[in-house]
Amino acid sequence: MSRRKDDWKKYLHEQNKKFAIFFISIVGICMIVCVLVFYAINKVEEEEQFYVLNKYLTDKDYLVYGANINAPPLRFLDSDGVYKGVVVDYMSLLALELGVEIRVEPYEWEIALEHLKNGETDLCDMFINEERSKDYVFTDPIYTLRTGLAVQADSKFTFDDISHMCIATEEGDYANYYMQKNFPMADLLYVSDVEEGMYLLAEGKVDAVIGDEPILSYYITEFGQESEFRMINTALYEEPVVLAMPKGHESIIPILNRAIRNVNNQGQLEKIQQKWFGISTPLLQPKTESKYIRFFLFGIIVLLTIVSIILWNNKSLKTVVRIRTRELESSRNELQTIFDSIPEYILIMDSQRNIINANKGLLAFSGMNIEDCIGKPIKVLLQRFPVDELLALVEQVLQNGGEKKTFKCSKDIFELQTHYMEKADQEILLTIRNITLDEVNKKQLLQSSKMLAIGQLAAGMAHQIRNPLSIIRMHTYILKENMVLDDAEKRSLQFIDESSQKASGIIDNVMNFWHLSGNQMEKINLYHCLESMLELHENAMKKKNIQYTIHCERKLDFISNQESLKHILVNLISNAVDAMSLNGRLLLGGCKTEEGIEIICEDDGIGIEEEYLENLFHPFFTTKDPGKGTGLGLFVVYSEVEKLSGEIKVDSRVGEGTRFTIRLPDIEEA
Repeated sequence: MSRRKDDWKKYLHEQNKKFAIFFISIVGICMIVCVLVFYAINKVEEEEQFYVLNKYLTDKDYLVYGANINAPPLRFLDSDGVYKGVVVDYMSLLALELGVEIRVEPYEWEIALEHLKNGETDLCDMFINEERSKDYVFTDPIYTLRTGLAVQADSKFTFDDISHMCIATEEGDYANYYMQKNFPMADLLYVSDVEEGMYLLAEGKVDAVIGDEPILSYYITEFGQESEFRMINTALYEEPVVLAMPKGHESIIPILNRAIRNVNNQGQLEKIQQKWFGISTPLLQPKTESKYIRFFLFGIIVLLTIVSIILWNNKSLKTVVRIRTRELESSRNELQTIFDSIPEYILIMDSQRNIINANKGLLAFSGMNIEDCIGKPIKVLLQRFPVDELLALVEQVLQNGGEKKTFKCSKDIFELQTHYMEKADQEILLTIRNITLDEVNKKQLLQSSKMLAIGQLAAGMAHQIRNPLSIIRMHTYILKENMVLDDAEKRSLQFIDESSQKASGIIDNVMNFWHLSGNQMEKINLYHCLESMLELHENAMKKKNIQYTIHCERKLDFISNQESLKHILVNLISNAVDAMSLNGRLLLGGCKTEEGIEIICEDDGIGIEEEYLENLFHPFFTTKDPGKGTGLGLFVVYSEVEKLSGEIKVDSRVGEGTRFTIRLPDIEEA
């Protein structure tokens, strides 16, 4: 058994060895084939590019490089009349690589760009921006260049001061585009070249000069001790420099790119830099690629193709993970939307009472953004509540296992509750719910139930009382019609009949009050409405000997909701009667105004202290003794006036009385 197992292991080992040899052979053959294919493609490309370049040079047998006349040491016209510099030397190497003469022509920078745009020159080195892309096509980078700021050595300017500086910059330079885009507040002074800007800096006419670091270094060294300069340590930007050609010559770009790669791969740019700058050079050579490395990469492609089969499963797994991630992200967004749409104020905090998240309702109430709150103490979001009381209440609720607690804030009542979330870091969910309307509705429901019971009782009593009243009136009528009576007896019967009629009218008034008409708008006679509401309080007013007056036209009609108006008047008259002592005076008035109807309820009672006026219409606020008022009467008045799109005003002085003024719109009949 053991031998068969060893034979099987040996067989597997031989098969793995054969597979390894076969695999290596296939890879080697593929690499050789790739090298040969690359070599053949390279030859074909060279022949095609040679043809394209010769076609471009049909009218002339040279290329023209036109650039800045005065940008040492990159390119400048020397005192001996020869155009020199780093880029000029680079053009010579590029000419050798292309096998084509490249003539160099110095211009003012703006003129050089214009000549290139018009096709009078063929090449110019520059930075790329959107504006230039409209007129030129570009090669691969030939080198990378930093641009900085030169300032006087004794100045305290830093990179952060750019927006507040007067800066000299060469007209037409890429720096102008960069400054206008990133520092639009900077004051730019356009000059013909960097040298002119340095003179202005020396004279103190500008705060700084923008220029490529090699050019600035050159002029700082050139000026010496005459005017000491320094460069701000932080570079303004660092961008690749490319060769540009006029639009329409895209076919030449691949030829130039090949030549640029060859020059850079040979390390020629580094030698030119050392010639002009020494060992330390401000030019950053782009990464070079060896052609041998490129050959090897073609072989690696084959290997990667084989390996990709193995990695395909990983890709499938990543796809599944990506889909699942999107689903989780979508689910998270849905949960966040639900979280934000909850009307209660919700806050998630950690065990240190720092904010983790909050819903939009609480953020809107606090007037803050979630970004400004995360990680900060919860009191940051609770400033509009009584903070100290609320924080103490939170700790109390947490200690008592999340029981509900209520607290007041201004005119509202809130309910606080906490929940520990099932996470290792003990996150806590804090909810604050406005329960003012719940409390109001609860008490209103209780009051409504009581009033409904009273109404039903009154309706039954009214039916029982009306029958005797009808009999009394009927018999007084029979007596008057069938008996001979003297004047005193007639007056007695008349008095009995009028009293019965008045009692019946009071019953009708009570029944009209309890059988309210809903929310429909109808024509109301204000005088009759005021009179009927006073009759409901006649007994209470008689006990205190309160005299009332109605100042209102008897034919004053308007359109409104009778149910709401009765609620308003009943509560106002009731409060006025309660506020007056013996022999008080009550005034009810009504008149038409330009805006609608104005109703007045004025008493000469005890008045209301000024400190209470602000809270007078808040729910549950009352100045009456405990057990004598619910604090809902004036809240109901205010709510009904608001429902009628009206406004209410109160004027009161302690010891002198109170005056309520209500203004309601008169809705025209349809």
